[in-house]
Amino acid sequence: MTTRSHPAEPEKPAEPEKPAEPERPAEAEKHAEVASGADNPLRILPIAANLLPAEIVEARRDREARRLVVSALVVLLVVIGGWYGEARYQTSVQENRLDRAQATVGQLLHQQNAFADVVNAQTESRTITSALSALFANDMQWSTLLAALQAAAPAGVQLSNISGTLASATGGAAAAGDAKLPSTSGQRLIGKLAVAASAPSETVAAAYVDALGKVPGLADPMLGDATRQDKVLRFTVRVDITAAALGGRYAAKTGGR
Repeated sequence: MTTRSHPAEPEKPAEPEKPAEPERPAEAEKHAEVASGADNPLRILPIAANLLPAEIVEARRDREARRLVVSALVVLLVVIGGWYGEARYQTSVQENRLDRAQATVGQLLHQQNAFADVVNAQTESRTITSALSALFANDMQWSTLLAALQAAAPAGVQLSNISGTLASATGGAAAAGDAKLPSTSGQRLIGKLAVAASAPSETVAAAYVDALGKVPGLADPMLGDATRQDKVLRFTVRVDITAAALGGRYAAKTGGR
């Protein structure tokens, strides 16, 4: 029996080995841990867990909240205490000022008592002046009025008679029978005046009538009877007396003492 030997197949050339890729840092650490774990089976694994009961956690939170509330109350009490102290201080200052003012008033009153007679005299003087002012409110200064009548007369006019009447307390006018004409002065009428005079001519008499209308306290002069005797004109002038002619010696003064 014969065997045939087959020729051996030629071996394939070996493929060149590829260079190993460098390991990444994370993978290197992982491999190191695995290797160390494999080398140390008693190693404690890094496991963390909060094993406190929920009641303890809540209690800690409550204590923290109470601590904050107490701190806020303390701050509030400090602020209120400072405000109260400031209020007490200001009250004390004002009370001291009031005491000093009252002491000053007491001293002034004591000094015033030393001049009580003078103060009483001034009060009585004011009372008397007020009474005289009411009593002589319609006081007529005849002397002043007659002097004004004479001063208003132009040259050549001579006054022979002057008669006057004042209104009554009820406001009655002068003698009956006189014509009552409206006043043009706008002032309160208190009486009437009749002036008898003589003048060399009608022109001078008319000038005197016009001058009487400018005398303070007189208004609405009116020429009455006029007769000529021996080249002399004798005439009468009727004129109203206004409130401006009142004396007012004791009337209340204005504008200071």
